[in-house]
Amino acid sequence: MHILEQLLLVLGLAMDGFAASVCMGMAAGRRVWPIVGLVSGFHVAMLLAGYALGAGLPDSFSAVYPWAAAAVLIALGVNMIRTAAGPEACAGGGLGSMAAMSLATSVDAMTVGAAFAILGVRPALAGGLMGAVMVSLSLVGSLFGSHIGRGRRRAARTAGGAILCLLGGKLLLGAMGVMGP
Repeated sequence: MHILEQLLLVLGLAMDGFAASVCMGMAAGRRVWPIVGLVSGFHVAMLLAGYALGAGLPDSFSAVYPWAAAAVLIALGVNMIRTAAGPEACAGGGLGSMAAMSLATSVDAMTVGAAFAILGVRPALAGGLMGAVMVSLSLVGSLFGSHIGRGRRRAARTAGGAILCLLGGKLLLGAMGVMGP
């Protein structure tokens, strides 16, 4: 997997965390560091947990992987786009509700972590990319949320979902032999 594809995949995943950070920023105001730490920490931890699970999968799974990964990425992307159109559901400003939202938005990172392991992406690179992107977007998102408001949350989730769908489509075309890996 090319570094640009890895970065786009991490960016697509991070949009969910960005949207959560915007939402938490609206509720918590200027207390951004707990938001940045929680959202970023959960995303990196889940990515590395998925990596550990993916590294333990048998080699026979590699033939099925592109199809499964494409289906999962497209499903995650469609779900992000679908939920972006739904009603706003912001967590309160409390640490418990922020932790719950951080965990909920990071679960899909586990699937991508497993995909990275199967594709042979180094865990330090995967975790480093996710950490750098999540810290940056969580900081921007929480500051943005505390200043701007609810309107941008939907756009961030929709953009993230579209990126995941496009990457899933690329994997699917590669598995069908239409496009190279």
